[in-house]
Amino acid sequence: MNDNSTIGRRGVVLGALGAGSLTALGLATAPQASAVTTARLDSVVGAYLRSRGGTVGVSLWDNRTGRQYTYNSFQNETLSTIKVLILCTVLRVSREQNRPLTANQRYLIGRMMDFSDNAATDTLFAQVGLANVQRVARLFGLANTVVRGGGAAGSATWWGYSTTTAWDWMKLATYLVHGHPAITSAERTYVRSWMSHVTASQVWGVVTPSFATMVNAEVKNGWGPRTGGYRLNSIGLIKGYGRDYQAAMLSRSPNGFSYGRDTLNGLSSIIFRELATPLA
Repeated sequence: MNDNSTIGRRGVVLGALGAGSLTALGLATAPQASAVTTARLDSVVGAYLRSRGGTVGVSLWDNRTGRQYTYNSFQNETLSTIKVLILCTVLRVSREQNRPLTANQRYLIGRMMDFSDNAATDTLFAQVGLANVQRVARLFGLANTVVRGGGAAGSATWWGYSTTTAWDWMKLATYLVHGHPAITSAERTYVRSWMSHVTASQVWGVVTPSFATMVNAEVKNGWGPRTGGYRLNSIGLIKGYGRDYQAAMLSRSPNGFSYGRDTLNGLSSIIFRELATPLA
């Protein structure tokens, strides 16, 4: 399912997220007088991305004003960004079964989140099962996310070839901050604790090395080669230095990984610069 027809490029208050929506949580507040506009973001983001090869979509939520901005929403393979959803599922299933995480699960979670270990992810995914990951995606209201799983890496049914949009991933990141009935406060804190200290070589995208040490930064990235361009995706949270927002970026880079990573880092730096003032 592609959400181009329903989202578009302009920022809107998230008023139609369904059950457990951010609007229902009372997060939509009036923008401050001194604020960056969606038109301004369209201008600077569009100019930058037109100067780069490939396809990029971005969605962000500014916690200061309760406003959202989306540019060029399209559906992309998740690669390892889906590990955030898998972790949410592991935690929920454990709670539903009224048992704590096992020592082995905690070890595998560390490998999955800190080092993006696919073998550890395979084991955790098998433990909870495809149906549960799909169920948790539905509970979060991720209507544009198609969860796959059960197949070997690179096969059509591999979890890494699940698909999503920047809009859905931004929603997930925002629910990790503000809460949602699908996940408890303790579980949100646990997920975010792992996103806050991924290995240094995987800090890019929403959280670029240029400002990562200036703020509280949490991120999970995913990348891999595919027909039509290397897929590079990023989901993350930024708080500090006057900023407070969540963002998700999805991309396809015909020029390879390094070029695509540089593109996302450049985009993230622009967003960080522009959000020195709140989003109107």
